[in-house]
Amino acid sequence: MARQTRIKKRRLKEDQLVTFTVRASKFIQRYYTQVVAGAVVLVVAVGAILVTAHFRRNAAKDAEEKFALAMSQYNARDVGGAAASFAEVADKNGGQTGQYSRYFLGRSLLSQNKLEEALNAFDKYISEAGPEAPFYGAAVIGKATCLEGLHNYQAAAALLEQLSLTLKEEDPRLNEVLFRAGRDYERAGARDKAREFFQQVAEKAAGPLKDQASVAIAMLE
Repeated sequence: MARQTRIKKRRLKEDQLVTFTVRASKFIQRYYTQVVAGAVVLVVAVGAILVTAHFRRNAAKDAEEKFALAMSQYNARDVGGAAASFAEVADKNGGQTGQYSRYFLGRSLLSQNKLEEALNAFDKYISEAGPEAPFYGAAVIGKATCLEGLHNYQAAAALLEQLSLTLKEEDPRLNEVLFRAGRDYERAGARDKAREFFQQVAEKAAGPLKDQASVAIAMLE
């Protein structure tokens, strides 16, 4: 009697094993296509990421090479060729390389007295780069120079005044910026504002600029 019970238990275990095997087989067959498809999607996604990263690296390298070419033209005083090269890099690239290209595009256009185009390039650099960018102050001065060339002295003076508030006392550009702001306010007819800025230069500056500020104050009396 005990032997028959052991046989039944063994058969029961065997039946459970067979049932599990069959069910597992059906499960694998049912979801095999989905699993394979999922694996294929994963492979394609990974491939797409790698390809995108590869193209980005190549694009960045190409932008850097074109920027270097534009800088060599700029340093060789080929401002026309430099402007064209900087414009191409700026139009096709963002990030630091694109921003630097906008700044030097403005400088190149300003050298050709293309004031409105230079003003636009400086504007874009200023808005994209922000106050902490390497050429921010120079770009603001470049924009003010364009405004002066377009006889918009009030806007130029206000721009230089705003810049002066961000420059440190030890910055060698500060007194020059203050003097130019005073000169532009004078040209715009704002004599009191002009005197205020000339007075700051007379007190802070040394050498010829101090003398120029003192003379400017006397002329406003």
